[in-house]
Amino acid sequence: MSETLKQVTTEFLASRPQLMAFIYGLVRHPQTAEDIYQEVWLKLAGALETGTVVQNQANWCRAVAKNLILQHWRDQRDTKVVADSTLLEFVDYVELAFTEDDSARNYGSDRQYALNQCVEALPEKSKRLLLLKYDEGFSIGVIASHFRQSTAAVIKALVRLREALAICVEKKLKLHELGL
Repeated sequence: MSETLKQVTTEFLASRPQLMAFIYGLVRHPQTAEDIYQEVWLKLAGALETGTVVQNQANWCRAVAKNLILQHWRDQRDTKVVADSTLLEFVDYVELAFTEDDSARNYGSDRQYALNQCVEALPEKSKRLLLLKYDEGFSIGVIASHFRQSTAAVIKALVRLREALAICVEKKLKLHELGL
């Protein structure tokens, strides 16, 4: 095994908990999550075999996983899964906003930086709601019990938070473009 393949394999295996948590949090089925994880490995190994240089392996694997999850959702259209790529992007951004690793926080984009700032500016209760839903993966019912609210109230709060974060991020990006 070449040195590069050894390094990539070691890094891939070391990142398994984070990547599997991301995948499982979105597909909610252990075997499906494992299948997608293994498919990410096959795509990474294939990329290396063709000579593709992967600069940031964790981000590359996450992007591949997102595409595979979207494909899984498309294949499962007859089930009650209601999600789209916008939701998946949002979940990815929120998860990275709560990541303590600076290299993951920097994600390489102004958008991620803006989201981090917007999340940090939220009231503690809103941050806790996002953390429980997107980082810890609790169901709406569990979160509603935690906050002593109805499930409808929690859903409405999450929708409002997503909308507010989207507006905040876009404003910050426009200000950044203007050099302000």
